[in-house]
Amino acid sequence: MKLKKILKKIFLPKTFEDKLIETKQNLEGSIMLFDKSFKYHFGLAFYVTYNEIFTDGIYEFETQNPTPKIIDCGANMGLSLLYFAKKYPNATILAFEPDQSVLPILEENIKTQDLKNVKLFKKAVWTSETELQFFTDNGMGGRIDNAYENQTPTLIKTVKLSEYLNKKIDFLKIDIEGAEYEVLKDCEQNLKNVDKIFVEYHSEEKKEQHLDEILSILKRAGFRYHLRESFSRKKPFVEKTIICERFDMAINIFAYKN
Repeated sequence: MKLKKILKKIFLPKTFEDKLIETKQNLEGSIMLFDKSFKYHFGLAFYVTYNEIFTDGIYEFETQNPTPKIIDCGANMGLSLLYFAKKYPNATILAFEPDQSVLPILEENIKTQDLKNVKLFKKAVWTSETELQFFTDNGMGGRIDNAYENQTPTLIKTVKLSEYLNKKIDFLKIDIEGAEYEVLKDCEQNLKNVDKIFVEYHSEEKKEQHLDEILSILKRAGFRYHLRESFSRKKPFVEKTIICERFDMAINIFAYKN
């Protein structure tokens, strides 16, 4: 019986699920998605993100607009853009990504997957147009003015996100590794133009928490919210686990208007 299982594993062609699981072990590589090559720069990040987006449908939303407008802040390697482009083929998608370690892969994926309805800005969203220090983990993401150990930052350009919210936006995704509170606070007056928002809130271990203030901003703008764990300590009173060297909790916020 064991021999049959071994032979089956050796000689049967690998399924997509087999190849997907293999990505967890790879530092970098590529996989076929929608019959086209998709590159990744960190296999575990690809595996986790793919399952969140395509298996769990974390960004799925309903709209009556035949040509929805989507803004993706923190596009990373482009899995979210691929999902939006396939799910909403008539959408206009604005993508923001400043991380120079991932931008070549993101640009190649946009080209290879033929995502013609995506416009890429190689900048970070912020509260003003300026230049800031940027740190990256070369995997899940990067962050503004918030150092990783033993890393020299790069200088990146930023845009003022609120200026892109002065017209109707069907879906706004904000996954910007700890800068979400400052950006949302600056955007509050224009959130009236946004129909649905996804925010990943990052709680930094040694700094003041802002989840309550973010929820208040959303509530004042007319949103109802739903919270879902992205990362949390299983035993918060005794555990000291952190992610990305800084964060002791990450919460996904889904905000929508009735």
